[in-house]
Amino acid sequence: MNLECEKITDRFEEDCKAFFFEQTTGNLWPYLYSEPQNENDPVRGSVLYNEMLRKEKDYYLYSNESELLHNSGAQIASLIGPDATIVEMGPGGEKSFRDKTLPFLNTFTHLQGYVGVDICQGFLETILEIVRVSFPGLFVTGFHQDFSRLENLPVFAKSVIFFKGSTVGNLRDGEVRDLMSKFRRLISEGHYLVIVNDANQDEVSLMKAYDNPGVAAFTENIMYRVKRDLELSEMMPDAFRYQPEWKKESYDFRHILVATSGQKFHLRGRDVEIEKGQKLHILSSFKYPAEVFQEMVRPAGFEPVTVLPDASERMTVHLFRAV
Repeated sequence: MNLECEKITDRFEEDCKAFFFEQTTGNLWPYLYSEPQNENDPVRGSVLYNEMLRKEKDYYLYSNESELLHNSGAQIASLIGPDATIVEMGPGGEKSFRDKTLPFLNTFTHLQGYVGVDICQGFLETILEIVRVSFPGLFVTGFHQDFSRLENLPVFAKSVIFFKGSTVGNLRDGEVRDLMSKFRRLISEGHYLVIVNDANQDEVSLMKAYDNPGVAAFTENIMYRVKRDLELSEMMPDAFRYQPEWKKESYDFRHILVATSGQKFHLRGRDVEIEKGQKLHILSSFKYPAEVFQEMVRPAGFEPVTVLPDASERMTVHLFRAV
């Protein structure tokens, strides 16, 4: 495992015990993008994710978000105005940064600074160097930290928290409000939040995006990490089949693993018994309609300024002002 890029590993065992012993659902999503320790390691979530992006043409989230930020960035930037400092929460890898963040930064006039906050030190160092080369003389700094635990930021004349990607879609409504409240405490009144949200409500489109071999392999791989990192020699990580479910009434696209055979293993001195056909809810991808999402964020202390959809009207980018 790349120790610089370990994703919240101090909570991995705790979350796995909650998942298996307390029937906590949907909480394993932070651990899907795992790194192999060597060439023979079957734990390869990050590799499978990149393969999925290349092969699964109906998986629209990445490409549509890139298109949205390219097409809407200038309008968002004009509403924010000059002299902004962009604070990006979880910029991610180089490809995502070049495809999404860099075009967005280029739409701003008289940009004052860029701050990256990422738990992956390797990602963060790469991103900050790209910004320094792309914007000579710009104030650039970073925080090697889980953005949900960030307690303060430097004071800027005009802070803009930028939160792209799918992370917000893995959060239940209360968790969204909690995270937005943390973001609000980091900036002053009158400053801004820019956040991308998947608002797709079409079941056919959603199933085409997720119910495919690429997403299946990526999701199923989490069980190899459970076996490896918790040293569960008796566990059979290949005895699961991906089966997504769409719960329209709760905007919840559920990523389910169905046990293809029964098995029993020991986790920290306790028995875990899984029956054939049992469903394990690994993560949720919430698809909040734009107006629902705005009302979830508003109580955290943000007033909606505008929301702009992509051409397919699936992805949306929201601009909020702190009040």
